[in-house]
Amino acid sequence: MIREAQIQDIPEIIQVIHNSIRSCIQDHQRNESVIQTWLEQANHANIMLWMLYNDSWVYISHDRVVGFILVSDKGEILLNYICPECQNRGIGTALLMNMMKCFRQKNINEIHLQSTHTALPFYQKYGFEPTLGVLQESTPLKLSKQLC
Repeated sequence: MIREAQIQDIPEIIQVIHNSIRSCIQDHQRNESVIQTWLEQANHANIMLWMLYNDSWVYISHDRVVGFILVSDKGEILLNYICPECQNRGIGTALLMNMMKCFRQKNINEIHLQSTHTALPFYQKYGFEPTLGVLQESTPLKLSKQLC
């Protein structure tokens, strides 16, 4: 079930983000300093602030948050995380489709995001392409998609 994210979801959202970051081995190569930098950004204060100024949804399964997406009114996906053990079950797709529906209702015609190499195949499956026309070697990868 998808619903708008709420302040009381933040502890579970943080857990989803942290677990997902740790699973992105292709991106951080198990470099603990890189991992810590990413993890430190996903704290209660930051997420609460981001949620206040952006739209966000959670995916709930068995009474717990297993997915989270945060988007700006400018058409940018700021955060999109799914629990590693829940990936490849349609949760990311459901959150992405929900977000696209909301963007269309707001007349937002283009989506932008910065992706990890780990998430790249997911976004490519839904028609996202490199913003610069070529994929960059480094993370994050800048992608975009036109909405019809």
